[in-house]
Amino acid sequence: MSPSATALLLLIPAGTVYEAWQPVDQFAIKSPMMRLAFSAIIALSVGAASAQDVEYIRAVERAQQDRPARIESSPRIAPRGEPGTPMILNGRVLNADGTAAADTVVFAYHTDRHGVYDRPGSGAHSWRLKGWAKTDRDGRFTFETIRPGPYPKRDVPAHVHLALFTPTGERYHGGEVKFEDDPLLTQRERAESKQAGELGEVRAVRREGGAEHVEFTLRVDPSQRL
Repeated sequence: MSPSATALLLLIPAGTVYEAWQPVDQFAIKSPMMRLAFSAIIALSVGAASAQDVEYIRAVERAQQDRPARIESSPRIAPRGEPGTPMILNGRVLNADGTAAADTVVFAYHTDRHGVYDRPGSGAHSWRLKGWAKTDRDGRFTFETIRPGPYPKRDVPAHVHLALFTPTGERYHGGEVKFEDDPLLTQRERAESKQAGELGEVRAVRREGGAEHVEFTLRVDPSQRL
């Protein structure tokens, strides 16, 4: 929470606790001072989230400057010789109506085996390990890469970030791919993924031919437009 929001919390009487996830009717708060504090905290939280979204979108846009002129359906993310466990990501993209999303560009990036995104001195969000694939007529694509590592000193499961660029020029969040054998996964993450079925973010890892194989499905979600 920001310092300003923390200061505003001091206006709420001791013993009254409102967590971010807790539904609270601000009009049920009788004290005008408390209502003002509550409204200000919500505004600060929304503002911070919006700023993060803008920063992410700008980073995605900067990354597209490195997009190759010709995009294959089975490219690499990590270069050959990159330290780490070889991993093959087999994906499929569906349109919102469930049909195959052909000729969609999938942008992916992830950490190295140590959980680091960027080269030293390159600045945040440069995403050293990134790549682009174009789906075939069945909406399928493949990335060859290495298995990403979790963030250092944080309990965040390893994952691959994805964004989708449609042939009509629209772009969408594609979510993440996580790995079923990751001990950092929470029970909530596992349950939510199971409920989502083939669109779930937590995917099984199959070992074959000296590499780990992961299969997953993405869907173009109009509510996730970038």
